Formats: sequence, structure tokens, C-alpha cells
Amino acid sequence: MPSIVEPGQQGPYAHPGPGTGTGTSTSTSTSTGYDFHDRTVSRHLVHRAAVSEVFLTGWQATGPYDFLLGAQWPRLHGFYRLPGDRYHDPVLLAETVRQAGLLIGHAGFGVPRGHHFVMEDLSYALGGPGLPGLAVTTGPASLMLAVGCEDVRMRHGRLASLRVRAEITRDGRPVGHGSGQLRVVSPDSYARLRGAGRRAVTPLRPPSPTAPELVGRAQPADVVLSPTLRPDTWVLRADAAHPVLFDHELDHVPGMLVLEAARQAAQRLRHPEPVVPVELVTSFDHYIELDRPCLVRAVPEAAADGRRLPVRVQLLQDGRTAAECLLLTEPLDGPAERPAVPARRDALDDRPAAPGLGSTRLPLAS
Repeated sequence: MPSIVEPGQQGPYAHPGPGTGTGTSTSTSTSTGYDFHDRTVSRHLVHRAAVSEVFLTGWQATGPYDFLLGAQWPRLHGFYRLPGDRYHDPVLLAETVRQAGLLIGHAGFGVPRGHHFVMEDLSYALGGPGLPGLAVTTGPASLMLAVGCEDVRMRHGRLASLRVRAEITRDGRPVGHGSGQLRVVSPDSYARLRGAGRRAVTPLRPPSPTAPELVGRAQPADVVLSPTLRPDTWVLRADAAHPVLFDHELDHVPGMLVLEAARQAAQRLRHPEPVVPVELVTSFDHYIELDRPCLVRAVPEAAADGRRLPVRVQLLQDGRTAAECLLLTEPLDGPAERPAVPARRDALDDRPAAPGLGSTRLPLAS
């Protein structure tokens, strides 16, 4: 397999070779002296424009299809954060696994810069400690990811697709795991797939947001849902000017915006109780276009107990399901009883449903 190198303005530099295993509990490999948390990797390896949005900080091959990666989260992220700032946002696990797949594709399997990665599914789950394992402390959260690659498929000597599975630890203790299926697309194939004019399309103007406190947000600019006449359905707000969700120019809705829409929809269903997605599984079936409306529909599912509630969220565009998420939500502050709090309502709450909104297939008009 190709050696691991990092492209840069001054040329590539060689990465240390295989270590002694994936069970290290510190930021430094004792076999090589390599510090997994010394600096971020090249932003180009994880398809990010802002260095501040790069969470991976080092890597090492531990086998033909196995890697050890370092990652670090800031004490408080400007977007991925939970009310109260006591715990790191678990959705950061998804973004970290996504970045891991891209880095391994480029650095581990030699996918050239400029190629596209199509994320077909993405998931994570907290480990045994649950949210306390993601407690915010006096320093950044330094993580280690032991990543195994499965279903590796090559075509004409180049990587075509793979699945990454990551076991994630913090200070040597398991905090969660994640998985993602990626497909590699060359620039020419991507242009044929998307069409020559997709980058020139003007995105829709984002509609008015749902009240931020209803979806666990502090700022209207971070709300990705807009109310409709149905209490379980919203219009997706894809603001191409958002500095995190649209870190760089895209011709479609990014996958992390899909996850954020699902999380906010689940929170809206459980308002006024703050909840957090401790598990999340997402499948991406079609590109979600920026120039057409997309609906977000959330349905609670049967729960084994009253504390953990599964919520299924569908994103529908052009009369078909473009993406689907299943979240397991848990109260942010535990199961303790709280006094009833009057819930603020969306502007469209309690209005009669418009014709057609009660049907199984949702219309695309906002």
C-alpha cells in the first residue's frame, strides 16, 4: 500500500512508520516519539478551508488496513456545542470520523487531491461512560481513533470505496465509536454526475428560522429548520454563508447539515426538555440540491424506556427521500423531574394544516 505522506507547499514529509499497536493512552507513540496531538493535519486532507475546523492532528499506519489517528476538539466549539457547555457535542464524533475517512483515503490509499468523496452513510454512538466521557475540562479534548478499513475496493489500481470503523478513546478510556462508507469519484466523473451547471446554480434564500430555543440553539443563524403548517415537518434552511456548515463552496447540501437538521428536529419534538443525540445513524441516498426546497420530517419511535427516545428523521426533496437519520436522544441533564415550563411556539403552530400536508408523501412547496 502507498506510504503515508502529507502534501504541502514545501513538499511532502514522511510520516513515521507502523507503531506497536492501537492501545496507546497518551498523545505520543513511545515507539517513534511521534506526538499525535502536536498540530493539525493539512486542511486539504480533510476537505476543509478553515484550519480551525480541522480536528485530526496526526496518524500512523498500524497494519495494511489499520490506522491510529489523533484528534483534538477545542474546549468550546463555536457551532458544535450543547446548552450549558458541560459536555462536548457528540455530533463532533461524526465530523471526526468523516474527516478520518477522507484523510485515510488521501494519505493512506493515495487518492489524489481534487477527487471527491461521496459519503453513503455515517454513524456514531457514545461508549459506556456516556456523556460524562465527553465532559468539558480545563483543556481541549485529546482523542485517539483506532481505525480499521473494511470492504476496501480498488479499481485500476486506485481506491474506489471503503468503510472506516473507528474506536475512539480519550485519555485511554473508550468514549464511543463511529463508522462511515465512502466512495471515491474522480473530477471528470463528478462533473458528469452533477452536471456542468451545478456550481453556477443560485441557492434558495434561507426561509425564516424556527425560534432558536426550540431546537437547542442560541443564535438564529445556527438554526437549520423553518416552520411549516405541520408540527413534525420543517423546511431545511441551507444557508450557504454559514461559516461551519459551508466551510467551503459546495454545489449541494453537505452531509453535516443533514445531521444537524436531524438533531434540531429531534430536539424540537422533545422541547422544552434539552436532549442530546447519544447515537445517530444516517444514510445518504441522493444529493440534496441547494436551489430547490427540501422538507425535514421527524417521527418519534417506540422507546424501551421514557428516558431514551428514538427519533426517525427524513429529508425529502423532489418527492423522494434524499437522506434518513435515526437518532437516540437522551436528556442532557439526566432523568430528574422538572417543573412544567410553558413552551414557546413557532409562528405557524396550531394553524390548520394546509391541503395536502397530511399525506404520506409531503409536497415540496414551503
